[in-house]
Amino acid sequence: MIREHEINKFLNGRQFFILAAVLFVFSTIMAAVSGLSVTQGSTAGVCFSSISTLALPPFISTLLSVVGIIGVCAVLSLINKIYSFTRDVTYIFASSFLLLSIVYPEIVTRLSDGTILALIVVWLSYLLFSTYQSMYPQRRVFLISVILSCCCMFQYTFVYLIPVFFIGFLQMRAMYIRSALAMLFGLVTPFWIVLGLGIIGLEDLHAPQLANVWEHLGVEQYRNVIILLSVTAFVTLVLLIANVLQIINYKMQVRAYNGFFLVLTILTMIVMAVDFDNVMVYFPVLNLCLSIQIAHSFTIQKYLRRYIPYLLFVLSCLGVFVWRVLI
Repeated sequence: MIREHEINKFLNGRQFFILAAVLFVFSTIMAAVSGLSVTQGSTAGVCFSSISTLALPPFISTLLSVVGIIGVCAVLSLINKIYSFTRDVTYIFASSFLLLSIVYPEIVTRLSDGTILALIVVWLSYLLFSTYQSMYPQRRVFLISVILSCCCMFQYTFVYLIPVFFIGFLQMRAMYIRSALAMLFGLVTPFWIVLGLGIIGLEDLHAPQLANVWEHLGVEQYRNVIILLSVTAFVTLVLLIANVLQIINYKMQVRAYNGFFLVLTILTMIVMAVDFDNVMVYFPVLNLCLSIQIAHSFTIQKYLRRYIPYLLFVLSCLGVFVWRVLI
């Protein structure tokens, strides 16, 4: 007879992550074959068009998307292994992120800006955490700022990450006068280069065109998206509030790491409501934030049958996938 603590260990471990990865790949193939596709909204950046406008073969596009999603899981696992922002060494946030990607498979059937956004977020989080109480963080601050600025050129949804990482530098206690100047120069440098070389002119710079969620409430084709978004946001907030009450007892460094994810979660929800045309671009980041909160809940709570609510979560994800793809 399988003991209950062994079920918890299995769900928390690498074996279940591999199983979730296989299920994710299989579901992505099924969604791609069924012809599911999603319009992500704007494909414009501040001065260029996004990578989603590239005419890639469908197989290559799907393959890159799958690799990108699994890459998010790998980098997030690396961050937790090095910086231990959760209580235990766990893979459950990676498994949860793959399962949440199954819920809305249209996002991953083709390489989209949402996948790239999530991948950039976790890579920059890795760099950000390395600046904690560093006396000389300027190089990493500059590098993060340059990457964000370059991404904004091709997709303006990256703009909201600038205040997120600015607050992150404050939380890491890495924002000195030199760091502030490094961030400023990092944001300006890519535009300075393309304008100075004559690649673009000032007339080629475009401001974001925003449309909030209230303008889409009466549109039937957006109802499923709004419902799914609302449920995901609600569950994320509930888990976040419950976890914060425990995380405040962690040491200061771990609180700083999780404080960054808290800010990322809140601002992601806000920008999804304000820029609803690009809600599919932000969705992977919201799924990422929910996955982290699920991992906290699973590792903080030590009651024996904590596997039951998680298995219900797994069944819910599979049920939604079957309803949306096979029915």
